[in-house]
Amino acid sequence: MPEQDPFAKLPYIDGQKRQKLLEFASLLREQNAKVNLISRKDMEDVEYRHVAFCAALGEFFNPADGARIADVGTGGGLPGIVAAILWPQAQIFMFDGVGRKIAAVAEMVKSLGLANARALHARLEEQKDSFDYALGRSVCALPQFFSFAARKLVRGKKGSLENGVIYFKGGDLEPEFSQKNVCPTKVLDLEKLFEDERFSGKNLMHFALPDVMKIVK
Repeated sequence: MPEQDPFAKLPYIDGQKRQKLLEFASLLREQNAKVNLISRKDMEDVEYRHVAFCAALGEFFNPADGARIADVGTGGGLPGIVAAILWPQAQIFMFDGVGRKIAAVAEMVKSLGLANARALHARLEEQKDSFDYALGRSVCALPQFFSFAARKLVRGKKGSLENGVIYFKGGDLEPEFSQKNVCPTKVLDLEKLFEDERFSGKNLMHFALPDVMKIVK
């Protein structure tokens, strides 16, 4: 673990949540030794490069009580487990198609005692249930992510942002967005937040459901 405080730029995180996030980082190290969840080269600084990075969610959005949030392609529980720690009032459903990865996520959820989180070896688009928000971290091209999520989201506002997609995005938006006049309703520049050029070009974005639907039509 690095000597510097990985959460130095996230002062809203209280002591209890900070401790739980560090516990998650420790579990992630253990699991990554058995299952390739994230790049091994990042493990030395996992608290900052992955856990604190995802915890920027708390600067960006706050869900209402009972909000249902789908983490699509959760991989190692990033950002889903972080979201479950930050937002105990919400229900977090983590989806991944790789059985070994989702088994590792389920084990970490159990170890952390996160009653508001579920790890599911399934595809979001095959679910009968609906959700208020779809959450992702550079899972695939954004239009493709929208196609996975669009018809499983419901209109409304179950938090500080309108229901829709919340996404960690690197690089520019795909051409479809300008062609269909779709813009994010909110953007957080992660390089500026962390004051770290290693996060250059990385943003946290929100798209309201009506705009999500414009892209997939």
